[in-house]
Amino acid sequence: MRAEPPTPDIRRVIAVSVTILFVAWIVDYVDRLVIATALPTIGTEFGLNHTQQGLLLTAFFVTYALFQIPGGMLADRIGSRKTMVIAMTAWSAFTGLSGLATSLGMLLIVRVLFGASEGIFPGAAMKATNERTTPRNRMTAGGVILSANTLGAALAPLIAAPLITAIGWRHAFFSIAVAGVAVAALLWFALPRALSSRLTRDVPVTGRGLSVFAMLGKGVLWRFALIYGGYNLVFWGMAAWVPGYLQTERHLSLNASGLLASIPPACGVVGSVLGGLLFDRVFPHRHRLLIVPPCVVSGIFLLLMARAASTEMFIIYQALTMLVYSLPSQPIFGLPLRLLPAEVVGSASAMINMGGQISGAIAPIAMGILADEVSFTAAFLFLELGLATAVIAAYWAPQRPADLISHFPELFDRPATTTL
Repeated sequence: MRAEPPTPDIRRVIAVSVTILFVAWIVDYVDRLVIATALPTIGTEFGLNHTQQGLLLTAFFVTYALFQIPGGMLADRIGSRKTMVIAMTAWSAFTGLSGLATSLGMLLIVRVLFGASEGIFPGAAMKATNERTTPRNRMTAGGVILSANTLGAALAPLIAAPLITAIGWRHAFFSIAVAGVAVAALLWFALPRALSSRLTRDVPVTGRGLSVFAMLGKGVLWRFALIYGGYNLVFWGMAAWVPGYLQTERHLSLNASGLLASIPPACGVVGSVLGGLLFDRVFPHRHRLLIVPPCVVSGIFLLLMARAASTEMFIIYQALTMLVYSLPSQPIFGLPLRLLPAEVVGSASAMINMGGQISGAIAPIAMGILADEVSFTAAFLFLELGLATAVIAAYWAPQRPADLISHFPELFDRPATTTL
């Protein structure tokens, strides 16, 4: 059984949904990453070393990771739209409160609450994508939507640097909070209704269902989480430390560091979209080809980046790293999101995404310690461990539909062979 080809009405739902979710993800990433550009200024004001600055970033990711699965469960229970609006409204409030902090302790508390509120968003957003796309174009749509992650990482320093220069880091947080509230309203009023389930499924389900606790016990999903965890270590390590590194070690101005720090993530946008397209059109059942080679090649560029003598070569090698590295961003999620029904996809995608956000908790503090105790070169080389983990885990996770379906007898009739 195959999903029906998209009609003009279905294509409109997909196009509008992709556009709105793309904007929501950009705001998500700008809100969380603006602090990376502000860290040197905050560190100077509060007298913080690199380890303490890294702790500010890690505090966010601890609760962000912990709330991934509750967010997916909430989306499966009350719907993706309501969950996303709750998340965006709450985290926008905490973005604004960040500007009121007067000490490291206060800022840590706000960052913890900020991470919890943002943590419920990804599972709901992935569920919303699943409900408003057809299997044949899901990863292409997802690649476009989640290219907002790298675009958000590119825009954050471009937005933050001039704002901080013009009005200070506190008022920069106030200004950015307003954008989150506006996009929350856009999600509530303009996101199209979900498509019929017969259009969003490529494999018939039995209807027997699957409890959340049974979902958590599915070891196969944790394998995908491990891939994403290793993979995302690189992204969060760079997003957390490159802007500050350019200011403190390469002695660039705030605006110059913001401009240069935005170039590599912009290259990652290309890789993310291309990776989703290749998964849908060329390698739907061979995701290792879109994970392993890019991780190996980007690992080489990362090594060259960490040892670059000039600022120009550092940025060039980082841009090449991000271009190649971003190709697997959608293929990692591809098989589960293509096969699992909307009733459980919020929880399932949240489980996988949780792996990546645990890395977000590890990278900032680990790199801060390495920068203080050894050097920034050692801090950037630490990210190679993530790429090695992703490669190893990619060979552990299934890549054929029948192999994944065999782990879910509660949801699927188990055919001897499955061709999609």
